[in-house]
Order: sequence, then C-alpha cells, then structure tokens
Amino acid sequence: MRYIFIFIPIFIILLSCQEKEKTSDKELHRYILVDKNGNPVPLPKDKLIVVNFLAYSCSSCMKEIPVLKKVIQEPQFKDKFQLIGIVIDSDKGDLSDPVFPIYPSHKQNFVRFPVPGTPTTYIITPEGKKLVVIYGAVTEKNFREFLKQALEKMKNYSNN
Repeated sequence: MRYIFIFIPIFIILLSCQEKEKTSDKELHRYILVDKNGNPVPLPKDKLIVVNFLAYSCSSCMKEIPVLKKVIQEPQFKDKFQLIGIVIDSDKGDLSDPVFPIYPSHKQNFVRFPVPGTPTTYIITPEGKKLVVIYGAVTEKNFREFLKQALEKMKNYSNN
C-alpha cells in the first residue's frame, strides 16, 4: 500500500511533464522556422525570404553559398529578399554574416519545409507561403530567374 502512495505522485508528475512537452511542440507550429532549441528564427516582415537548407558536409551547398550571397545583394534584389540558411547536419550555426545567417535546424522545420536532399531552397512570404521551391544547387543565372519568378508570384498573390 505504501508503494502505491509513492508511485502515484511520481506517475502524475511524469504525465504532467509529458503534457508540457506536447504543448511546447504545438506552440512550435506558430513559428515559420525554429532553431535547434525551438526558438523562432527572426524573419523580416517586409521582404520575401530565401530559406536555404544546407549541410556543412555537402560540397554543392558550400559552393552555392557565394552564389546566393552575390545575387541576393544585387540592386534589383537587395531590398526585396532576405537570405537565411538552415544547417541540417550540425548543431552549430553561424550568425556572424548578416547577409547569410545560418541557424541550426529543429525537426519541426521539416514538417513545413520537406528537404529531400541538400541543398533545398524555398522562397517564401513573411507569412510562410511557399512561392518557389528549388531542389539542388543554383547558378547565378537560374537563381536570378527564381527570384524574379518569386516576385511575380508575390505580385499576383497580392492582387488576389
């Protein structure tokens, strides 16, 4: 009988901890992107967002970074887009580069943004609406075309 009084409070405590975990998972759905700790990734409200899912072990991803940074800073795109990296093979990001901050990913990101391989890039609205999905590495030329396509879709999206 004594054991019942010991185990019941422990069982109740364990259940309440699990419920908190579920609640926090549900709250993650409110955010478009989250870092490895479940904190929301800061996104601009006035620009389209280029979310590049990459792996440090992916040579195509590493070669693509300078291309993304160069094109996104061109005058026709600079004030219209924000570039954000999400690394999927490491717990370490790199927030030192304001042009291309890289955040370590959380599993919740893959619910909204499936990543069949790296690099995978999404161009989204500030509300998280997907405008363009790019599988594989880009060249300067086709990345410019994807950005123009996103701007055109956004224009049509705003008119509706």
